[in-house]
Amino acid sequence: MYRTFIAFTVILAVPPALAESLAPPQDARQLVNMPDLPRSLMRADMQDHLAALNEIIGDLAENKFAAAAETAEKRMGQSSMGKHTYLARGQGPGRFMPDTMRQMGWNMHDAASEFARVAKSGDQAKALAALQQLTTSCVACHMSFRTR
Repeated sequence: MYRTFIAFTVILAVPPALAESLAPPQDARQLVNMPDLPRSLMRADMQDHLAALNEIIGDLAENKFAAAAETAEKRMGQSSMGKHTYLARGQGPGRFMPDTMRQMGWNMHDAASEFARVAKSGDQAKALAALQQLTTSCVACHMSFRTR
């Protein structure tokens, strides 16, 4: 009981200016509204992209350039586009994206395919530079848009 009283007293003693500075920052990203199915498909893709990036980094750490290239192309590259066509029936995530967001998505797929091409060479420095271009495209989109 005493601890609860102390905690409550401390909370009440926080000056309003300090309390405002403790508030979470506003999310300035553009909200993109889309129906549940396309949003769910896109979220599943984003989660798989994150898992793929983790595998790619692990492969690069072990000098497995061919495996990193294959993961990038199959799961993030141009060849991974359109995999939900049958399920989405013309209502895929891209249909609901603003043009800028859609272009960022295409840039990500292009960057993944470029990384795959570069990684096959076995040049670690060039592969890391190409990977950084790929992650830059991810960061640009995620910093600009949200679906919730």
